[in-house]
Parts: sequence; C-alpha cells; structure tokens
Amino acid sequence: MPKIYLRVSKYVGSFMRADGNGNSISKQTPIQLSQCSDEYAVMVHSLRIVPETQQRRACCYSQSAWNNMLRGRLPEGGKPIIQRDPKDYLTYAEVCTLERLPNKTRREAYEFLCIALPREIYVDGRIELVSSSHTLDTSAANQLRRIFRQRFIREYLYFEARQRDWCREQRIDRTDVEILERFFMKWDIPVSHDNKEREHLRRQIFRWRKEGKRMANEADVIGDAEITRVDEYELRGGLPKYE
Repeated sequence: MPKIYLRVSKYVGSFMRADGNGNSISKQTPIQLSQCSDEYAVMVHSLRIVPETQQRRACCYSQSAWNNMLRGRLPEGGKPIIQRDPKDYLTYAEVCTLERLPNKTRREAYEFLCIALPREIYVDGRIELVSSSHTLDTSAANQLRRIFRQRFIREYLYFEARQRDWCREQRIDRTDVEILERFFMKWDIPVSHDNKEREHLRRQIFRWRKEGKRMANEADVIGDAEITRVDEYELRGGLPKYE
C-alpha cells in the first residue's frame, strides 16, 4: 500500500492516530482516511510524482523517499549520511539533518504523519495507479495540514465547551490546563508536566481559541445561508411561533 509522510505538529499527529478512547495506532501504521472526507478529496485530486530532491519544499515525502531516509540516505538515495536503524521511525530532527535544514524548534514540536494513499487516482480524465513515488506538492500538502489542524481545533473546542457546561452546573472551577490535559488523555496525546510545558500549553489554548473564531468566519461558513440566516424569533428572543 503506497503511503506519504506529512509533517504536522506533534499534537495533530497524535490526535490523528488516536481513537478518542485513550488508544492509538503506532506511528508506523498509516492512518486510513474516509473516502467521503475532505482530506481524501485533496489526495485524489492532488497526488503527483514529485522529484525526491524537491519534496522538502512541501515537507511531505513519498514512500520511496522515506525508505531512503530510513536508511540514513538523502531522499533521492545515495550513500548513507547518518547511521541509523531503519526499523526506527524518523524524527523531525533527523529529517532536518538529512535535508540540511535548520531545526529551529526547541522541543520536538513536529513529526511526520504516515497516511495511506488511495490505490487509484484520476489524472486528465483517466485512471492512474498510485505508486510509492506519488506525493503532494506544497499547495496540496499545506491544504491537507490545514484540514487536519482544523479538525483537531474543532474537537478540542467542542470538548472544552462540554467541560465548561458540566463544571458550571456542578459549580466546579476547572483550569484551562486541566481541561486540556483531560483532552490529551482522551486522545492519547503525550505531554510532560513541567512548568515550561504548562506555560506553552496555556499559550496554545489561547491560540486555538483565536483560530477557532477565525474558522467560524471563513468564506464557506459566511456563504452558507443555512448557517448565517437569522430568524425573527432569534432577534426578539424566546421560541419560534409554530403554525
């Protein structure tokens, strides 16, 4: 089965591998996308054969390029640059080393998400089999990353709202970080508990809330009359008048 390896944040990567009940598949196991999902549509319409030397631009690697890097080689192959066990999953830092890219993250903020590809795609009106050389270009990779991130943020904000509602009814004061840690536990997202990490999480919470408000005002939402229509009873308050 052909796969791609997409750079995402460590939170999004863990979220996408989890089932919401505290369990996760391994990093080596590709996630399977529903054929009805927006993510699947991006891949079907955007998978291309991109030269291994150019895949760093999208931070999205084909299976053939990834297999080379697993053996310490450049994405396009050649002699090993670093010695490593190919059974170990590649870290973001190792990819930066192999690609001679600067790693400016102070912590392991990024990882690569293994994604199963469709077996066939349509190219110029004809069916084309997907191979281990297929991957996404920069535009499509960014679009896929954005969809994954939005799914993660929406799930967190929904979880947070339910927590707030329950705590309000029980007259319990629960901190932002405590709610986030419960969310991470539900989605099997690893996180340390030192003060620096907690401060980082507080900043993330505010960032996700801000991004959530921005998503609510995107063009596809504003342009949907069933969402933006305001009925008369909503303006005056109370219940609608049923005939």
